[in-house]
Amino acid sequence: MRIARLVVQYCHAPGFLFRENREVYIPRGFAHQADFFGAIAQVSLPPQVLGVTPTLGTDWNGESAVFFQVILADNSVPRTQLLALTKQISHAIIQQIRPLEEWGVLPYFNFLTQSEYARKKEPAWA
Repeated sequence: MRIARLVVQYCHAPGFLFRENREVYIPRGFAHQADFFGAIAQVSLPPQVLGVTPTLGTDWNGESAVFFQVILADNSVPRTQLLALTKQISHAIIQQIRPLEEWGVLPYFNFLTQSEYARKKEPAWA
C-alpha cells in the first residue's frame, strides 16, 4: 500500500513559466513511521535478541529500505548455530511485519553481538 502525494514543479523556459504536476509515491513505512516502528516492537523474537533498531532510508539502488540492526547476547548460541539463529530472527521479522508487502520498504539486516555493539559505540580515540 502506498500513499500518493502531488508535487508541483515550476519550470522556467525563455518567455514561459509553467508548472508540472506529478504523483510521487511515498512508502507506507515512511508515511506512518510511528505505526511501523510500533509494529516492529511487537515482533516476538528469541530470548537471545537484546534489541532491534530499525532505520528507514534508501539502499544502494535508491529503493526505499529499512535497515534492522539486531543485537544478540554474547555467547548466547554456539558459533555453529549462529546462521540458523540469524535466519530465524530475520524470517520472524519478515513474516510478522511484511516490510515490502505491507510497508513498501525492502528489509536489510545487520547482526551484532553485545560486545561488538559496545565497541562500535566507543569514541574513536578511546
